[in-house]
Amino acid sequence: MGSGEKSDIKIAVIMLTLNQREKTHRALASFSAIMSPAFHCVLWDNGSQDGTADAVSVTFPEVLVHHHPTNLGVASGRNAAAALAIEKYSPTHLLFIDNDMVVERNFVCALLAPFESDPQLAQTQAKLRFLNDPTRLNDGGGCRIQFWLGRTSPVGFGEIDRGQYDKPAKCVSCGGAMMVRTDVFQQLGGFDEKFSPFGPEDLDFSLRCYKAGYHALYIPQAVAYHEVSHSFEGGQYTELYARNKSRHWLLFMRRHASIVEQVAFYLVGGPLRIIQMIIREGRQGNWAALRGSARGLFDSRRSLLKTNHS
Repeated sequence: MGSGEKSDIKIAVIMLTLNQREKTHRALASFSAIMSPAFHCVLWDNGSQDGTADAVSVTFPEVLVHHHPTNLGVASGRNAAAALAIEKYSPTHLLFIDNDMVVERNFVCALLAPFESDPQLAQTQAKLRFLNDPTRLNDGGGCRIQFWLGRTSPVGFGEIDRGQYDKPAKCVSCGGAMMVRTDVFQQLGGFDEKFSPFGPEDLDFSLRCYKAGYHALYIPQAVAYHEVSHSFEGGQYTELYARNKSRHWLLFMRRHASIVEQVAFYLVGGPLRIIQMIIREGRQGNWAALRGSARGLFDSRRSLLKTNHS
């Protein structure tokens, strides 16, 4: 996919899929319209049963398709796909993109351009609009993290795009549509697979980039349209989903939040979130989600005790 451009720059587009054949086709078709810069596309199928891998191989023979027998999750799947891309194409840059997106024609070029003049730039982050309502923003500048409240939210989420986020800015990059230097990705060991099967491995990676002396940059000229869908547990707030979400948040917070933010979370934000979840899920009779959150807290506590005694 793509043609022509500087010989020393090599780009690999990394996309995961799981039983979303039509969405994956739509995303790949939008990349097919991009003529420059040159790039290779790697599709990592995390165990689909709907024939996605075979269908993509027929429609997009230029795409390197790997069908894995089981679902590795996001962090492990992206790492495995990146390893395959690096082995096959030796890319200088990796572009991670969710399969429920449609990109504009200058998308790859816009994400790549800032790397040429900034040696400390590790990541670039796209602007995202909602696919079903393109006037509104899904992400206008990476992610805002409120550790004390236990909450993350994309910049400008849900706002009408009036150009208020049309200036490049340093950000905490989300993994749904970001480009990263391959050497930095390898230096940091990729996404931390402790966050498998899902998040916030992308935010953790971006914050680790900052700690290593690099930074991420939001590029409003790189626009993609996001349908916003979830494949893990069918997008349902199940016991397993809640357990992972709770455990991963505590790991993420211990790693990156200040002592003051952590204390504020345990005294204020955490109890508030628990009350909100009890009300929300209790109304629906979803007691399994509450049980899952409690088990996630227990998992995190046990992991912390194990780490302290090792």
